[in-house]
Amino acid sequence: MSIRLNQGHYIAIVISAAVIIWMVSGYLLKADPENPQAPVPQSSDSLFTVQTEEYSAKPITPEITINGHSMASQSALLSAETAGKVIAINKREGQSVKKGDVIIELDPQDKPERLEQTQSIVKQREIELDGIQKLINQGLQNETKLVEAKALLAAAKADARSLQVQLNATKIRAPFNGVLEGRKVELGAYVRAGDAIISVLNYNPFIITGEVPEKDLMQLQTGQKATGIINLQSYNGSLRYIASRATSSTRGFSVEMEVPNPSQRMAEGLTASIRINLPEASAIKISPALLNINKEGQMGLKYVDAQNTVQFAAITLIKAEADGVWISGLPDPVKLITVGQSFVSTGQKVAISNTTPEQVK
Repeated sequence: MSIRLNQGHYIAIVISAAVIIWMVSGYLLKADPENPQAPVPQSSDSLFTVQTEEYSAKPITPEITINGHSMASQSALLSAETAGKVIAINKREGQSVKKGDVIIELDPQDKPERLEQTQSIVKQREIELDGIQKLINQGLQNETKLVEAKALLAAAKADARSLQVQLNATKIRAPFNGVLEGRKVELGAYVRAGDAIISVLNYNPFIITGEVPEKDLMQLQTGQKATGIINLQSYNGSLRYIASRATSSTRGFSVEMEVPNPSQRMAEGLTASIRINLPEASAIKISPALLNINKEGQMGLKYVDAQNTVQFAAITLIKAEADGVWISGLPDPVKLITVGQSFVSTGQKVAISNTTPEQVK
């Protein structure tokens, strides 16, 4: 069966043939020796060329940054110790209180009268005991009456103390200086013993708390000076607590910074951070892109020694900044390999080109 080709078929065949010829010609044509971009083969004994930059260490102050939040140094939810109706609210939420201030008053009912009566009984028992003691001294009374009188006096005193405690419980007082939050009762409400009444929070000092990883734990100690940052405002203080046990969820160690705050103007739960300056150290600043991982899993850098031999040094991260990281653990000064480090191995001799002064300051 014969196939008839139209004009479109001929055009397609011509174009396909031209493409095939062009592709084949690329493999057959030799590179132009005058073309500077053409690859130049190296002899078997030539050295691999790398680029280096020379760095010198500078003194810096490392710091540890801990992210966390603000909190009160003391917090107490006050509860009723006796039952009664709320008859007075002397301090309201948001107000400052001093230790001992009466915040809420409950109806004392007949407690004052009962206390007065019991105190009178105590005085009566004391007079009776004194009289019996005198009669015994005169030989007119036996010891049994003395023991009985002492027991009656002790019982009366116990009743008086119990009533005094109950009467005191009708006045709910601030256990320490602070600010009131979260009142649970209103005027006229009846509360039972154990019912929550109001919270007292102490913000002088206030606390910034967060967690540090294991690698930073041994560089911290209680009393160490620190700077707290809240809403871009700085606060000077010191570390008051460092946990000795890691939390099970994050494996971090809790740290608390204490900040003096006479004004008591602070809130709990604000996003905050703690910055702790460490002793001065010598370090160089590099781009993180230069870091390598060797076969042993160590993070470090490749550099060239005086004999143009590639060396590897494990490094310690001292401080991280937005435009680079400060590291230690290298010779000073040092020629770091900036181009070609992935193609050379430790102990290999190399050729150096374009050695320039350090660019990362």
